[in-house]
Amino acid sequence: MKILALSDLHADEEVLDRLRFMSASRKYDAVLFCGDLTNRGPVSYAEEAVSLFPRSYAVFGNMDSPQVAKRLEELGVSVHARKVKLGEWNIAGLGGSNPTPFNTPHEFSEEQIASFLRQAGIDSRSIVLSHPPPKGIFDSVGSMQVGSLAVRSMILEKKPLMVICGHIHEYEGKQILDSTLVVKLGPAERMRAAEIAISDSISVNFMSL
Repeated sequence: MKILALSDLHADEEVLDRLRFMSASRKYDAVLFCGDLTNRGPVSYAEEAVSLFPRSYAVFGNMDSPQVAKRLEELGVSVHARKVKLGEWNIAGLGGSNPTPFNTPHEFSEEQIASFLRQAGIDSRSIVLSHPPPKGIFDSVGSMQVGSLAVRSMILEKKPLMVICGHIHEYEGKQILDSTLVVKLGPAERMRAAEIAISDSISVNFMSL
């Protein structure tokens, strides 16, 4: 299975132009949008981005407006607090983020995040699409670790196959936490994405759009 994953597009028009080209020239089994498709909108940008590929899944980010989150649900691509089957695996999602200093549109307490993750029904065959990274993994901003403790706890308890996350623009990389592969995406607004191939093993190719 071949997946394209990207996060933090922030309504960048050059990113959308590149995705239009890729939708005509490259084939993926799924395209995953890991939140912050926009900067509080516009809805039309998010709508076009997720509609370019035949099988897209998305979560909203903390910078996406309620209208964007609603439209992702209406289009049938949102996996926030739910899961859908994908081949031998499943995609489960968490939108928004734990609290930030910036009063962004979608911020949740760790208790709310834990509730959303329980609703998603995550298991060992889940590919989790989480906007925030787990606490302690690619989440340092200055002297603080700003990832989600609830996401970390979910990984240690449910042991999903993989967690794909974004949100913190400073990092791109992969790391094993317990038995779960955490893939931290760089921001698409800086032309970063990842191609992920899943078979007997998982390979991750960080790339320029």
